Amino acid sequence: MVKLETADVSPERVEVGNGVSVPRSWTAIVRDEPGVPGAIRVRVEFDPRLARSAAVSVTVDRAGEGDEVTSLTLREVRVQAALQATGLLVSTVADGSKAPVTGAAYVRRMRERTGRSAAENVVDAAATYRLAVAVNLPPLKTVSDCLGVSQSTATRLMNRARVDGLAAGIRLPDADATGPVVGPSRTRGPSIN
Repeated sequence: MVKLETADVSPERVEVGNGVSVPRSWTAIVRDEPGVPGAIRVRVEFDPRLARSAAVSVTVDRAGEGDEVTSLTLREVRVQAALQATGLLVSTVADGSKAPVTGAAYVRRMRERTGRSAAENVVDAAATYRLAVAVNLPPLKTVSDCLGVSQSTATRLMNRARVDGLAAGIRLPDADATGPVVGPSRTRGPSIN
């Protein structure tokens, strides 16, 4: 079974928005990865230009004598998986009503939550999207999975969040895909009067 741990977690945190923060840097350590005889170390830093965490170096340490790191070994290294999994462990989300939780705990909470209002769906979608981007997960798929909606609904929720000012700086595929709007429409989408 693969073992994940973190080391060298920076005490400096980057606030990415919607209550989500990540450490400035950390090291993801993966042991017992199939096909890799040793420990994989992925150094991760938050890149302000990319607006997300990114791997800056990857090393593979052999377990001991008789083991060898080869190009075939390196092909087995799943850098993104290490970044994403440990990113959920070191990130935090503060939703205002409760104490901040790890990104992993927040994702579990979103998956278990039911009976959201339309407004709560938009707020939850925005925070989930921010978390996903920060730790390099596919954001719309993460919103879809966590909120139990289709990806097209996740896109509409995020566009609604953008229109409502909850997703400043987030670039979305279709800015007009907000779905029906109650009252006068602020976009070119349909409205319900």
